[in-house]
Amino acid sequence: MFKREFKINFKSLILWSVILLAIYILVFSIYPSLINEDSKQGIEELMKTMPQEMLASFNMDLVGIESAFGWFKTEGYTFLTLIGGIYAAILGGTILLKEENDKTIEFLYSKPVSRNNIVTSKILCGIVNILIFTSIITLGNLIALMGNAGFNLKQFLMISILPILLYYMLFFIMLFISTFMKKTKKSMSLGIAIVFVSYFMQIIGGMGESVKVIKDISLFEFVSSRYIILNNTVDVKYVIIGLVIIAISTFGTYIRYNKKEFLV
Repeated sequence: MFKREFKINFKSLILWSVILLAIYILVFSIYPSLINEDSKQGIEELMKTMPQEMLASFNMDLVGIESAFGWFKTEGYTFLTLIGGIYAAILGGTILLKEENDKTIEFLYSKPVSRNNIVTSKILCGIVNILIFTSIITLGNLIALMGNAGFNLKQFLMISILPILLYYMLFFIMLFISTFMKKTKKSMSLGIAIVFVSYFMQIIGGMGESVKVIKDISLFEFVSSRYIILNNTVDVKYVIIGLVIIAISTFGTYIRYNKKEFLV
């Protein structure tokens, strides 16, 4: 079951990995030619005109973007969490549902496997795919940024690996939600919507103390690179809460899938 599932999802894994890695390679390759004394001065002047809240949303109040590594810790981190989050949400929202949507559930039922076996194989595939996705991006960026001005290996690894918590939360949440749905297209759309809504909640919540609670409940706040930059460590509190969310979603998925009725 696992080998079959991994083979089915392998192409999408490579496609998403290549797309994100290509964005980084493109930026890292042209960044040195874009940054000179004149452009640095222009960037500094631009920063002075931007609201402090907006700068804080991208960590630009803490990190300069005069180097590729500085860009990676600011705008580059947005690409990492958004694109990776969309991939994880789509994977979680379709990996179970597509069997019903594509009418291949009949094939699975013809095999000596239980519903729990089906769910377990899908979960293992999702875990492995997201782990491979994160590893490919991390290794590619490490090679590209090694030796870059201000490069900090420990900080880089934490910033690169921490988003895997977000990916797994989105994967398992959407896996659970998909057990209530029938069509993969609707599940995919909902997953993408959850990613963007959660992202904008973090942005809006950072605009002031009066709306801070919105940021605190955003899934993206669980993997905030700002905490790493300030403290050179991860926020253990959010990691624990994230693991609890994953555990609850996993338990709910098994319960729901075993009760779900299929037209076979």
